[in-house]
Amino acid sequence: MSSGQQILTIFAIVILTLLIINVYNSQSTREGMLLSNEAIITGTGIAQSLLNEIQAKAFDEKTVNQGVADTDSLTLPNSLGPDAGEIISTQFDDIDDYNNYTRSDSLGRLGLFNTKVDIYYIDKLSPGVKSYTQTFTKEIYISLTNFSLPDTIKFHQVIAY
Repeated sequence: MSSGQQILTIFAIVILTLLIINVYNSQSTREGMLLSNEAIITGTGIAQSLLNEIQAKAFDEKTVNQGVADTDSLTLPNSLGPDAGEIISTQFDDIDDYNNYTRSDSLGRLGLFNTKVDIYYIDKLSPGVKSYTQTFTKEIYISLTNFSLPDTIKFHQVIAY
């Protein structure tokens, strides 16, 4: 074999190697995107399910069995959270019991989905701005993380009484 043929053979092997590496990289990227998309869809379902669970509860501890006409009757902002004796979410009877609630769901190959809930009062004229006094409007903020997610999934829902 002449040196010209050897150079062409080496060149062909290099090109074939680069082509194979490119195919593997492309397939790896595709698989990563599929896993990420699956995690986004699953995480969204988990967060939406929790949001539905929270929305099914009473607006405030004071509104579980009766109506309230004055915001001063509602739970104080620094007291939002579970009441005495409410340890697990099935015992929660109002929205603000979920304040600082965390949950981890393990889903096979996708691993742990960690969910955190924050509940706070907001001014109905300035949604997204926390109020440090009682109002007839609360915001539910849910954040969800997982190793396959490109970023934290965030849900916001405003609930008015």
